[in-house]
Amino acid sequence: MDQVTDKQQVRLGAVQETLFITLAARARETQRKRPVLCDPKAGQMLRSIDYDAAKYGRGAGGGVTVLRTAIFDFWIRAFLAGVPSGTVLELGTGLNTRFERVDNGRVHWLDLDLPDTIDLRRAFFADTERRRMIPASVLDEDWLPVMAQSPEPYFFVAEGVLAYLPQDSPGAAG
Repeated sequence: MDQVTDKQQVRLGAVQETLFITLAARARETQRKRPVLCDPKAGQMLRSIDYDAAKYGRGAGGGVTVLRTAIFDFWIRAFLAGVPSGTVLELGTGLNTRFERVDNGRVHWLDLDLPDTIDLRRAFFADTERRRMIPASVLDEDWLPVMAQSPEPYFFVAEGVLAYLPQDSPGAAG
C-alpha cells in the first residue's frame, strides 16, 4: 500500500500553507532535550499529513517561532489566571495546538481561519462545548456574532496572521 494514500491530503492556498512553518518548528522543539515548549501533537499531525517537508525545513521558523509561541502561551495563561472563563479568539489559527497547551478546563475558545485551513483542522480537532472552529477570513465580519455569543472578556491572539493582511484593509493603520 502506498504510504501517501494513508496520509491526510492537503489543499491549501499559499498563505495558508505557511502553517507548516510553525507546526514543524513546534514538532522539532518537542524533540529537543530541554524544549521551550512541548507539543507532541504537532509531530503526530506532521507525520499524518501529505506535504512537502523540505519546503519548510530546519531553517524555516525555527527558534524565533517557538519563542514567539511560548510568549503567547504565557500571555494567555496570565489572562486566564485572572479570567478563567473568558474567551480566547485565535485569529489565523492554522494547526496550532495552543488550546491543548493552555486549557484550564473553563476557558472558551474560538479558532478562526480560512475555510480550507479549518477543513484540515477538523481532521485533528473537534468542536466541543467550550471550543469552536470558525471558517472565515479575519477581514470578514461574519464571525463577530459567534464571538459575541461567547463569554467576555476576550483575548485576541494574532500570532502570525497580521503580516498576511493587505495594508489597505479596513481598519489598517496607515
